[in-house]
Amino acid sequence: MFIIKRLNQFFIFFLLILQSNFCFAQSSELKGWSSVEYGFDINEILKINLSQHFRLKEDLNVIDTYITESEISFEPINKLTLLGQLRYYSRNDNFGGIQGFENMMRYRFGIEKKLSSNKLNFELRVAYQNRFSLDRENRFKKRIRIRPLIELKMIDWTNNPKIYFEYFDEIKGNEQKVYRYGISKKINTNKSQSITLRYLYQKYVEKYSSNSSANIISIKYSFN
Repeated sequence: MFIIKRLNQFFIFFLLILQSNFCFAQSSELKGWSSVEYGFDINEILKINLSQHFRLKEDLNVIDTYITESEISFEPINKLTLLGQLRYYSRNDNFGGIQGFENMMRYRFGIEKKLSSNKLNFELRVAYQNRFSLDRENRFKKRIRIRPLIELKMIDWTNNPKIYFEYFDEIKGNEQKVYRYGISKKINTNKSQSITLRYLYQKYVEKYSSNSSANIISIKYSFN
C-alpha cells in the first residue's frame, strides 16, 4: 500500500507534465530508460556508485543502449560536491551507412551546490563531458551541462518530488543543443533500497539536421 500510494502521487505529477507537453508537441518519440545502482560510502565525504543501464528508443520498439557506469562523489565542504563519472556504452546505431552496436566511452567532471529553505531545496550542477567512439574515428561529443533543480517540500511526503531543467551545449562535434525538462520521485522500499521514477521531455536543436524531441520514462532501482 505504501508503494502504491507513492506511485499514485508521482503519476499525478507525470500526467500534468505530459498534458502540458502535448499542448506544444503533438508527436514525439517515446524512450524508456531503466537502471540498477549500487552505492557505498568510503567515508563521510567520499561515495562511489556503480550502475548498469538499459535503454529503449523508437517508441520502446528498438534497443538503444547498454551502459555500464561508475561515479565518485567527494564533498569537501557541506553541500558542495565534486563529481567524476566514467561510462561505457554499447550503442545501437541503426541509421546511416554504418549500422550496428558501437562501443563508446564517456567521462564527466562536475560540481554541485545545494541550498535549503523552509519551502524548498535548490541544487545547481555544472559539468563538462566528453563521449567518444572506440570503433570509429572523429566521432565524439564534448558538452557543457547546466542543471538547476528544485525539490518541493511537502509535509506528508517522505521523499519530495524534484523538478529540474538541464541545458546541454555541444562545444565540439555537431554543435547540437539539448533542453531537458524533468520531474522525479523517489520511493523508499526499506532503509537501504529505493525506486526512483522520472519523466523527462527532451528537445534536440540541431545545426545540420532537423530538430527533434523525445518523451522519456525512467525507472531506477538503488541499493546500498
